[in-house]
Amino acid sequence: MLNSIYIEITDTCNLNCSFCPCGKQPQATSPAKKRSFMDSALFERCLQQAELHAQNVYFHILGEPTLHPGFVHYLKVLETTPLKLNLTTNGTTIARVGMHLLQSPALRQVNFSTHAYGELEAAHAEKHLQDVLDFCQMALAARPDLYINLRLWNAGDFPDANRQKEWNQFLIAQVAQTFDLDGNAAPDIDHFCSRHKSFPVKGRLYLHQDSRFEWPGNGENSNVGTCHALETHVGILHDGRVVPCCLDYQGKIAMGNILNQSLDEILKSPLAISLQEGFQKRELRHPLCQKCTFCKRFG
Repeated sequence: MLNSIYIEITDTCNLNCSFCPCGKQPQATSPAKKRSFMDSALFERCLQQAELHAQNVYFHILGEPTLHPGFVHYLKVLETTPLKLNLTTNGTTIARVGMHLLQSPALRQVNFSTHAYGELEAAHAEKHLQDVLDFCQMALAARPDLYINLRLWNAGDFPDANRQKEWNQFLIAQVAQTFDLDGNAAPDIDHFCSRHKSFPVKGRLYLHQDSRFEWPGNGENSNVGTCHALETHVGILHDGRVVPCCLDYQGKIAMGNILNQSLDEILKSPLAISLQEGFQKRELRHPLCQKCTFCKRFG
């Protein structure tokens, strides 16, 4: 049994972050390159298969899921299943979709990528952060069972390190002011510790710090390493291709397609079995895995 299945309901986004390949994808110059929204028939097929193999779903690999025109409807469809949603969002639409989220019993957790605001103009960044903090306050009152992570990055290489540091300091100050934290309760973001990433703010609201994220393909070649792909999760791209990892946004390790195969058949395919055997033996057998820095995080 997997923990999670990533269902990419769209690969489009309203931001253009330097760390994300979404903004670097080819624009809609031809039908083959046009950004896509998963249709309802495929989405329902994904959920039907996910029910048999997992407990939780995400609505992204690439893309901002709340931009899907059927997002609220998809929430309602999800509620007819036992699956729970862990939503990762940039939070720019939270003022519009927030009440729908709070009213959905399927929602288990919301992760806000507030580190993305460090690359925006100050006025826009502050507005988005305020909308997110307003949602957090409503959630603490209406949904105390809901887990919320405010994600920031405070380690690694940044295009503008000073600007990112200023943004992190501003975010910490706003969180402290909004939730009445004294100086001792606020995390020390100048000293990153990989073993202590989450800091409780209030209830089930957390501030989550981490190092800057790198997508696969830019790391040094190595066939030694391991991964939790196929053990804890798999991904389904917006066109139905099933990938072993939530980082394979291009489908370079497509193991099959949910449109014409069951997830069980795909997970028992020779490619899936070979990849999983490799991870168990600390062998990275696919070229994408061999250039993935994330594999190096696991001891």
